[in-house]
Amino acid sequence: MATQFIVIVILALLILSSIVINNQIIAKKNQVAQAYGSIEVYLKKRFDLIPNLVAMLNKYLAHEKEILLKVTELRSQIEKAEAPKEKIEASNELTKVMRGLNINVENYPNLKADQQFLNLQFQLTDIEDQISAARRAYNAAVTAFNNKIQMFPASVIASLRKDETAALLEIPKAAQKEVHINQLLTP
Repeated sequence: MATQFIVIVILALLILSSIVINNQIIAKKNQVAQAYGSIEVYLKKRFDLIPNLVAMLNKYLAHEKEILLKVTELRSQIEKAEAPKEKIEASNELTKVMRGLNINVENYPNLKADQQFLNLQFQLTDIEDQISAARRAYNAAVTAFNNKIQMFPASVIASLRKDETAALLEIPKAAQKEVHINQLLTP
């Protein structure tokens, strides 16, 4: 009788702990999805701001159409991208072009003094900062999720659920270096 009671208590504890661990895994997985959603919100904000920037720059940089075409092309790639990794890669490329664009503005004093342009530039800088923060939050959520599903005893439940580790957002070293706009404008 006492042995049966002990077995029942042990089984109940195992079932209860399995439910708790399962719920924790679900919570971590949802945090990853929420963090990625934040990145998408900021990418959309940047995406929506680009036509205004291109229109403004067309006024001043008419002879430098190539960079404007590159910005438009990258914007289209981001819109068409379905996988998170594709969207992030296209976004990283757009970030490089936008940084180079800020460097090139130095050659246009009238543009630098234009209040509309300054406002767009401020908004883009702010969005880039927000995207950077959202990427850090995403990577923190992914790390917490990956840790949860790889550590015992949660790893047992995660393997039963067929959960796989999520990938961190990493910017390749080549994308981290400063891009000089003159390189982009050279035919």
